[in-house]
Amino acid sequence: MTLYSFSTKFRIRCAADYKSVFDGALLKVHQPHFLFLANISEQDHSRLGIIVAKKKVRRAHERNRVKRLARESFRLNQKNLGLLDIVIMPKKGIEAISNEELHQQLQSAWSKLQRLAKKRQDTIASPSK
Repeated sequence: MTLYSFSTKFRIRCAADYKSVFDGALLKVHQPHFLFLANISEQDHSRLGIIVAKKKVRRAHERNRVKRLARESFRLNQKNLGLLDIVIMPKKGIEAISNEELHQQLQSAWSKLQRLAKKRQDTIASPSK
């Protein structure tokens, strides 16, 4: 049985780790209400960081809802992502959409991120002549 947990080792916690993802983002995925930035992880597992600014989402309960859904979605998809450090940033207007639509956008973003990571890995593994 696969254990799907989200303990502290799966979280980006310090400013230096966030900075490394922002400065060296190899993969970017845009969704109507999300922006995903990803970089190759130095750990032996994927990690997630979520940044929800008050400027983008005014109410605390909406910020918490977005973070909760993003964490849950990552927890269910982390085994398919490879070794990535991922930062999720919601865009303005996210509080107006339903949980189901948020979940669909997150699923779409995870599949795009997975495809981009695989494509990137393939180009690194087989350099052009």
